[in-house]
Amino acid sequence: MNRTLKYIYLVFIVVFAFFIFYQIRYGEQPNVLSQAPQDSEFKTLARQREEAEAQFAIIEEMLDQIPIHPELEQMVPVPAGHFLMGNLQGHWTEQPVREIYLDNFLIDQYEVTFAQYYAFVNATGHRKPRLAGYLGVDPTDLPRLMNPFSPVVGVSWEDAAAYCLWKEKRLPTEVEWEKAAKGTRQRKWVWGNEAKPYANVKGEADGVRFSSPVGAMKNDRSPYGAMDMTGNVMEWVADWYQEDYYSIMPERNPLGPGRGTETAHYRIQRVIRGGSWNDSLMRAWTSTRFKMDPMYRDVTIGFRCAKSS
Repeated sequence: MNRTLKYIYLVFIVVFAFFIFYQIRYGEQPNVLSQAPQDSEFKTLARQREEAEAQFAIIEEMLDQIPIHPELEQMVPVPAGHFLMGNLQGHWTEQPVREIYLDNFLIDQYEVTFAQYYAFVNATGHRKPRLAGYLGVDPTDLPRLMNPFSPVVGVSWEDAAAYCLWKEKRLPTEVEWEKAAKGTRQRKWVWGNEAKPYANVKGEADGVRFSSPVGAMKNDRSPYGAMDMTGNVMEWVADWYQEDYYSIMPERNPLGPGRGTETAHYRIQRVIRGGSWNDSLMRAWTSTRFKMDPMYRDVTIGFRCAKSS
């Protein structure tokens, strides 16, 4: 990010830190002495949720005032040609390895941020992201995910597709996403095959507890210049999920199966790609694919858009 964007981010952090300090120093405290132990615990959790909702409201007001920096809207070109899709060292659903041809296309350099998504919400009346206490994230920690320059989370596949359509773009296909992440040769992570603390994944090595501002992890950069394709948040892609799709996909410009596979235990699902701040580095290979109910909204899943060129 350039200097102007960094200054805006620092101003937000200072204001947000002051708000947290004020709540801790001057906020009303619950009267736990007049309650039974069980009731006290319940009231404390309820109060945490109330405080989180109040923080959400303040941050949303700030989001309405923050201009979208042009750098966040940049796309990077991915040239036409063949690349190796899949990984023989990966899960069987990532096999067989196929040489696939793709026409040239564009993909967002950065994951879509909260600031960008709220501009969409304000312009269209689309529903807001839903942040809830998944994965043991305390209610009081959830507002930390809403940095204007961090990737938007708490959005479903339909939300992501609607945003991309509003921007006159689309979600990338699974094949486009993988080529944009790995380039034309096999590499486990966007930087190569060495396990390095270059991405925002689970653990202390990267120094980030939750999501980070897009592009902050400078080495999490694909061969084409797309940022955060190893870590930060997982990303919705266009495709329905089919376990054996790699064995039947067309050799040129595959668009994914016409419909996902439904089982006795799962609804038809969409594909998500990439690792998140809650995934290990070993779960964040460029070839790793996951499946998810398209209606699901989670604090580890965001997206970026693509465009045919």
